[in-house]
Amino acid sequence: MQSCQVFLKENRPKISIIYEPRGKAREYCELAANLYRGCSHRCTYCYAPATLYMSREEFCRPSVRIDVINKFEKDATILERIGEKRPILLSFTTDPYQPLDIKEQLTRKAIQILHRHGLKVSILTKGGRRSERDFDLLSKHPELSEYGATLVFTDEKYRKEIESGAAPTKERIDSIKKAHDMGIFTDVSLEPVWIPEQSLELIDLTKDFVDFYKVGKLNYDIQEKTINWKEFKNDVIKKLKDYGKKYYIKKDLQNY
Repeated sequence: MQSCQVFLKENRPKISIIYEPRGKAREYCELAANLYRGCSHRCTYCYAPATLYMSREEFCRPSVRIDVINKFEKDATILERIGEKRPILLSFTTDPYQPLDIKEQLTRKAIQILHRHGLKVSILTKGGRRSERDFDLLSKHPELSEYGATLVFTDEKYRKEIESGAAPTKERIDSIKKAHDMGIFTDVSLEPVWIPEQSLELIDLTKDFVDFYKVGKLNYDIQEKTINWKEFKNDVIKKLKDYGKKYYIKKDLQNY
């Protein structure tokens, strides 16, 4: 059987929604899908508008991608046929549980499709309680499911200013714990690191119910110049090792 990577490169037109990320994004997950175009969470550090060549205001008025679920189903059928084992991330350039998904429920449909085809799903969200709607699906197939949340701030004042449309941090943490208690594999993305002390505190708050941590620095913002990244890298690795946690340090932070 030819490898999935070769298949995707040689037959790229057949894969229209599920794709292989490139560059830094590939460190996070080798396959991904974005069911929506844009996101209403309005995080000031978001790189996606520039990636999609959209103004920030346009990006923050999300929409459903044309015929996305039918195309997603076709992609899943192809990946099942070639025996794909890598998890498919929902999502990189949007949030699978932004408010628009309450009405559209595309994320639930996508999870059902992936599970039906024996494919793994990896969730990354700042949606908090909104995401709990689909815990029944994730817990029914724990071998095919991962649930993750992005955590940046412990101080709600900063969260409201920088991530104004996203769920409060405490709500996200509560959702992670609930997922873990239901037998779902959990991970946390500590990226971007805006205030190192708060990122370290987030580990203290979540260590008992998070299975895996991914840590990456802040980029493309003047705030990154105020941080001693070498010191933070050493501090975060020490803390994760002391707690006996599994983790991945992204290359842009490893370099310090």
